[in-house]
Amino acid sequence: MSYLSRNERREMILKAAKQLALNEGFNAMTIRRIATEAQVSTGQVHHHFESASHLKAEVFIELMDQLNEIEGELTTGTWYERISLLLGCENIEQVQPYLRLWNEAEVLIEQDSVIKQAYNITMERWHQVIVQLIDQGIAQSEFKILPTTTSQDIAWRLIAFVCGLEGIYQLGLKGLDENTFKRHSEMIIRLELFNKLQA
Repeated sequence: MSYLSRNERREMILKAAKQLALNEGFNAMTIRRIATEAQVSTGQVHHHFESASHLKAEVFIELMDQLNEIEGELTTGTWYERISLLLGCENIEQVQPYLRLWNEAEVLIEQDSVIKQAYNITMERWHQVIVQLIDQGIAQSEFKILPTTTSQDIAWRLIAFVCGLEGIYQLGLKGLDENTFKRHSEMIIRLELFNKLQA
C-alpha cells in the first residue's frame, strides 16, 4: 500500500465506516470491523478517533448531512412537496438506509452520550432546514400561518409529529401502514402551513 497522509488515512477509515453504517447499521460498526473494511489495523482506527462512539457520531453527522444533500437534489414542484419530502412522508428508496440509521441513533441516545450529542446536532440542522423552507413558502405566498405562531415553532411541531408517528409506525400496530403515515403527516402539515385543512 502506498504511503497515505494522516488525513487521507482518516478519510479512508471514515469512508469505510460510513459504508458499513449504511449497509449494516450501527451494530456492525465495531472497531475491528471498520479496520477490516478500511484495510488498516485497529490501532490506526484508535489513533484517529477518540473512541468507537466518537467515530460513530462523526459518521452519523456526515451521513445525515449527506442525506440533506440527496434530498436537496430531488425535484419538487412546491414548498409543500419539499417539506413533505424532508419530513419523510415520501418513500424514496435511496434515502431508506439513512432513515434506518436515524431510527437506530434514536434508540442509542439513551445509552451513549456521544451519539446523543451527534443526534442533537443533526436534529438542530433538520429543524433549521424546515424553518428555511417554511419561511420561503411564506415569502412566496404558498403558506399562510397563524399570526400567533412562528416558523421555528411550526418546524418543531412537524418534526415532533413525524418522529412520534414514525415510532408508532415502527411498532407495526394494526391500521398504521405507510399510506396512513403519509396521510396523517400530510394532514398535520396542511393544518400548520395553510391555516386550514385543504382537501
